[in-house]
Amino acid sequence: MYKNIYKYDEMKRSEHMAVRTTVGWYLWTHQLVEVTGADVNAFMDRFFANPISNLAVGRERYTTMLNDDGEIMDDVIVFRKAEDKYWISTLFAKDMIPWFNARKGELQAEYQDVTANYHMYAVQGPKALEMMNAMLKNPIDDLRFYSFEDFDKNEIDGVPVMVNRAGFTGEKVGYELYIPAEAADAIEDRLRAEAEKL
Repeated sequence: MYKNIYKYDEMKRSEHMAVRTTVGWYLWTHQLVEVTGADVNAFMDRFFANPISNLAVGRERYTTMLNDDGEIMDDVIVFRKAEDKYWISTLFAKDMIPWFNARKGELQAEYQDVTANYHMYAVQGPKALEMMNAMLKNPIDDLRFYSFEDFDKNEIDGVPVMVNRAGFTGEKVGYELYIPAEAADAIEDRLRAEAEKL
């Protein structure tokens, strides 16, 4: 029988309503696979249902990864970090890498799980932009949906950060912050402080 978990759990309800009415943030759990190499564009187009090689640097695309029978194995976000570098945001890095190994053929591509190097915080809700601009060195008012600024473009309190305009709510005003793992505690403190002001 269906049960409305928000109706009876005040904490869950308040978190849900923060994202809907002001802003909410939390540590995300996706994994990151970095892909590089001389044939990286052909490699990416081989493994994902949507074309990837036509992405501009600084843009991203939602797509699926299919098995040999055309069934969905995973849905991912692919970031084009450079002409010859991509990040794949996935929940199945441990399965993805062996799949690549078995099917890349002669393509020259290297890939590795870089999840441990970064923490990612989702910042979502109507006041997400206000909160982000309060923390970031450079405002992001002009950042397009499904675009990102890489680590060399912005920072929080001297810490380089990657800012992505997207997120789990699917709303146009939502962001993700990618932080070097060693700086995550300091940035989390800043997130908590800024959220409490809104």
